[in-house]
Order: sequence, then C-alpha cells, then structure tokens
Amino acid sequence: MFDFGIGYTEMFVIAVVAIIVIGPKELPAVLRTLGKTVAKMRGMAREFQGHLDSAMKDAGLDEVKKEFNNLKNINPIEPVKKDVVSDVKKQEDDFKKLFGDPPPADAASTPKAST
Repeated sequence: MFDFGIGYTEMFVIAVVAIIVIGPKELPAVLRTLGKTVAKMRGMAREFQGHLDSAMKDAGLDEVKKEFNNLKNINPIEPVKKDVVSDVKKQEDDFKKLFGDPPPADAASTPKAST
C-alpha cells in the first residue's frame, strides 16, 4: 500500500509514539488536519500535472510522449529471436542436405547382424 519505505511495524511504532507524544484526546484532530493537508497536496499535484499536460499539448510534445510510450512497449528480443530461429532452421536444412536425415534412435542403439 505504501511505497515510501515504511512497513507496518514502523507505522505501528510511529502510531504508538504519536499517541504518547500528542495524547489520545488530541490525536483525532491532528490526524484530521494531516489528512486535509495531504488532500490539499494531492490536489496541488493534480493541478500541476494538468497544467503540465496542457503545456505539452500546446508545445506539440504530446506526440513525442505518445511515441515514447510506444517505444516502451516494443519488445527488442522478438526480431533477434526470429533471426536466431531462422538461422538454426537454415543450419538444420544444410546439415540434412550434407549428411541426410539422422537414423532413428532405436536403430542406432541395436547392432545389425552380419550375414
């Protein structure tokens, strides 16, 4: 849930210290004020992001952003994989042309009787 390096045990310790330092009577008011402050900060960040997006559209950078997002979705291994698979297939075909098909596995393990 939280992605800023604080686990549940650390949050528990912070809560216990807050109860001791602030006191259980004033803690709800402090948490309410903290919640309002966080909500204001989120609103300001959302507004800033909106202004930044509109400035990018005005400057024509939204096309660059779309291209960059498309580049993030490209899998660079796929063309290499196709090349390797085609090279292996070609080598197998060349081997079969030179030496023929390999004998079956059961025929190679049983010796032939000579007459």
